Amino acid sequence: MTDSSNDNIKRSKGNFDPTTETRDWSAAVSEEYCKRIAKNTNRRVVEVIDTEDELLPVICIFEDITYD
Repeated sequence: MTDSSNDNIKRSKGNFDPTTETRDWSAAVSEEYCKRIAKNTNRRVVEVIDTEDELLPVICIFEDITYD
């Protein structure tokens, strides 16, 4: 596992409401999968929410995409 103290990712636990979240997000099985998704889509993870749900317990929040 990687050192998470210097990666600037906000980590929290609790409920996630997809209807109120305005940022780009994806569900995953672990934080490592969040990082894989980010790498494969050229994005950066800014927040990880552990919902403790059974199938996909982790919500990955990605930085806003800006187009030049």
